[in-house]
Amino acid sequence: MRRTIRGRLLAWAAAGATLAAVAGATAAPPAAANDDDLGPAIEAIMHKPGYEHAQWGVLETDPATGQVFHSRFANQFFVPGSTAKLVTISGAWHALGPDHHFTTPLLATGTRTGSTLDGNLALVAQGDLTMGGRTRPDGTVDYTDIDHTSANDLPGATLTPENPLAGLDLIARQVHDAGITRVNGDLIVDPRLFTPPALDPQPTPLIINDNVIDLLTTPTAPGQSAQLTWRPQVAPYQVTSTVQTVAAGGATDIQVSASPTAPGSPCPAPSPPTPSPSCASRTSRTRTPSAAPP
Repeated sequence: MRRTIRGRLLAWAAAGATLAAVAGATAAPPAAANDDDLGPAIEAIMHKPGYEHAQWGVLETDPATGQVFHSRFANQFFVPGSTAKLVTISGAWHALGPDHHFTTPLLATGTRTGSTLDGNLALVAQGDLTMGGRTRPDGTVDYTDIDHTSANDLPGATLTPENPLAGLDLIARQVHDAGITRVNGDLIVDPRLFTPPALDPQPTPLIINDNVIDLLTTPTAPGQSAQLTWRPQVAPYQVTSTVQTVAAGGATDIQVSASPTAPGSPCPAPSPPTPSPSCASRTSRTRTPSAAPP
């Protein structure tokens, strides 16, 4: 028996964060056998700390018969939020299947003489969400409880250990294995898989490291410069920092700004040094704030 679940939650809890739900804007479903018996697994989530003032909307049905298994505030409107992603994800799941693998072709144009290509290489983007950058050795996709894409908004965001450039590295090795060691031309990215409306950020069928640069600062000794790393480290992006380590209990504040200079150009160093980065060339995400070492 297959079940579908519509609806999640709307929370205006203690921290002021809003957790969202799919709006219940459909015709009234058949009554559930027990409106309050949602099962221990669901109840355990609903009673987690921070949800004391939350209101939940749940509707679980059998799509073949319409039988309702669970129902609570099923016809009440909720702000969709991130739960709207369930619609697109389920659509892809049913259309492509759970065993679908994305293939990103690389095409050669021009003429080849021995190991030299006189022409261009064209990477045809196909919408691969990770491009191998989260792939574990067993082929599954890695993730963390608080993703790095939420680092600006939520504390405790962490990185997965995989190389975010793994997919591009694999393609480069395949080009080499095909006998091409020199290209007299350009690498072209063809993003024409789909043409979405103008949005910010703009969706793209080529996604590398979720299209962000991760900045990580590590404290050293109070008054000394903090260590800075970033990933992925690629030639067009350069980062300069004047973050300094503060004593335990001191105030921390890291600010990140994009360089006004051309992409890849080094950012001008401030004078005198300040306890925040001068700029981060085309950087879109910050990471861990500096703090005193234990």
